[in-house]
Amino acid sequence: MDSISEIMRVLRAGRALAGLSQEELAELSGVSRQIVVRIEKGENNVLVEAIDKVRCALEERGVTFTDATRWHGPGVAVSRVMRGSEDADEGSGGR
Repeated sequence: MDSISEIMRVLRAGRALAGLSQEELAELSGVSRQIVVRIEKGENNVLVEAIDKVRCALEERGVTFTDATRWHGPGVAVSRVMRGSEDADEGSGGR
């Protein structure tokens, strides 16, 4: 990513793709819900360490972040491998 502000903008989209509430993401990443709110608002007074924790928690849930290019801004997607394994679990009754 080009900047911290760009990362902060795509984290909310990543949370939505992962199907997580702010509270769930906060718990998974080891930060408070208020930190997640501040990150999603793009506030300047958030530690880079907290942003990294949130990003890592999303990546562990199969969210992939892509860098901006001269043709488009940063992006976010859900890994097919992660999504496919979850779908397989659902189809087999979670075995």
